[in-house]
Amino acid sequence: MKTFEALEWLKSNNNPSALATDRFGETANAIKFVEKIYELGALKVNVIGILDEQERIEDEGGPYATALIVDLPQDHEKRNRIIEFYKIEIEEQGICEGEGILEWNESKIKEGRLGFGWG
Repeated sequence: MKTFEALEWLKSNNNPSALATDRFGETANAIKFVEKIYELGALKVNVIGILDEQERIEDEGGPYATALIVDLPQDHEKRNRIIEFYKIEIEEQGICEGEGILEWNESKIKEGRLGFGWG
């Protein structure tokens, strides 16, 4: 599975809406979101689930993705801030059980990883 550091990937991507169009619209909004996660204390934010078929790149200008994986800090306060931010996000976006990302997080959060995923 391909993964790339999110800010680097978003900033170098020519797709005007490179991440979760329904959520962010323009790539610039996705960049602000990732910067916020770093401000909260994330060690690293990666883009995953990248769709980079040649046809898409020709049509849209660059690859597209719908999910982020965050490497959480050991610091409990910072970790909890990121988890709270995540909870607000899934609530606002109406993400519920059975959409995969919540179940994935249950098993990965102990390993210090948290996934954000949008349809």
